[in-house]
Amino acid sequence: MRYWFGLLLLSITGYCQASELVIYTWEYYLAPEVKTRFEQETGIHIKEVNYDSDEARNRLLSGGYPPEFDIVLSDSLSLKDPVWHDLFIVIPLALRKQNEATDPLFTERCGELAVPYMWGTLGIAYRRSQVSNPITRWQQLLSPEPGLSGRIVMVDDTFDLVSVALKAAGYSINTHAEPELKAAYELLRKQRPFVARYQLSFAAVSDSEAGRKIAAAMVYSGDFYILQQKSQYKDWVYVVPQEGSPLWLDCLSILKSSQHQADAQRFLAFLTRTDIALLNGESIGFTPALKKSYLSASLTNNSVIYPPPEQLQRSEFYKADASQDALRNTIYFSVLK
Repeated sequence: MRYWFGLLLLSITGYCQASELVIYTWEYYLAPEVKTRFEQETGIHIKEVNYDSDEARNRLLSGGYPPEFDIVLSDSLSLKDPVWHDLFIVIPLALRKQNEATDPLFTERCGELAVPYMWGTLGIAYRRSQVSNPITRWQQLLSPEPGLSGRIVMVDDTFDLVSVALKAAGYSINTHAEPELKAAYELLRKQRPFVARYQLSFAAVSDSEAGRKIAAAMVYSGDFYILQQKSQYKDWVYVVPQEGSPLWLDCLSILKSSQHQADAQRFLAFLTRTDIALLNGESIGFTPALKKSYLSASLTNNSVIYPPPEQLQRSEFYKADASQDALRNTIYFSVLK
């Protein structure tokens, strides 16, 4: 009897397929053709709601989010916080390991609450015509030349903002040493008068007035192409500084409150298919979380999208315990106030 009732529930669940899934994510971070392919294959429409910083996303999720949300994109570091275990379902192991092309290191970093999506570097974009010397180091952005005063954009993110200052000072992004974090704070404090805005670079240059002044920016690797498209100037270049970069990894999770968890899992399975992951990455200019051997030459030969070995050697992923450092939050709010 119980077996028959279970089959009936599965039948009803399959019949009550979602007509729409709502994903909470960054802007320009899901290729339109990928959404169209999914809708053609399943009849399910994908709706995006966008945030412009990790802080904005975390505030919304912790303060009560719109009930229609199904899927959330977040960074792998945030997922280490035990708070997220109350929000997201545990992704079935079969789904997390469905594709042998997915790099298992990324699967491990995203943990049991998510599947890996995209990864990359954090670097500097600048206009060649607006600087006296090429920018190759974080120090040149944190202690800029006079001509950059009021013309710099920095990312509005607690850990990334502090981490680039740590790199500039010669320290690991995962340090907990108070003197090293204070050195990072001093660099950010002294840079403050040079900063026009703390936000995503492409959002800043999209502003008709501010966009004309911006000459340098802290930029997530794939966002560089959006910056180029949004800017009226064509002399932008992207560099991973000599000191190295914080490496980021984004992951996709399903909310426990979602009324369409089965279809949400179906969408994650779709996104992590090798063909779809490659289509998505090549279309939006980001590196999908696949083993290098499965990536196309258009991705691996592009130093903006896929960092060369020497850049990777100088760069770091966040460790799980970095999220527990309250001093970083203090630095962030002190600089931005």
